[in-house]
Amino acid sequence: MIFQAQMTFTQGLQLTAIAMIIVFTLLFIISLILGLFKYIPQEKKVPQKKKSTTAPVLAAGVNWNELESDEDMMIASLVASMEAAKGRKETNYKITRITKL
Repeated sequence: MIFQAQMTFTQGLQLTAIAMIIVFTLLFIISLILGLFKYIPQEKKVPQKKKSTTAPVLAAGVNWNELESDEDMMIASLVASMEAAKGRKETNYKITRITKL
């Protein structure tokens, strides 16, 4: 049996030292393995092109300031762009002409 009824103090110290050496050796090996993860190649992310944040192209005679000041024209342009996109997020629609009915 490993554990005897009469274990001396020195045997207890030896057992404790061996157990601690095993634990710290395993912890060191685990840290080496985790340190090797930084050398594993990862997938490269392809940078996506940024969308243009320019104002929409408007017809001649209607500029952006007029569109912002006239609430009806702004609503019409927003509704037209939403209808053209039909719920898709990745669209490049631009308003080219706004006419009052």
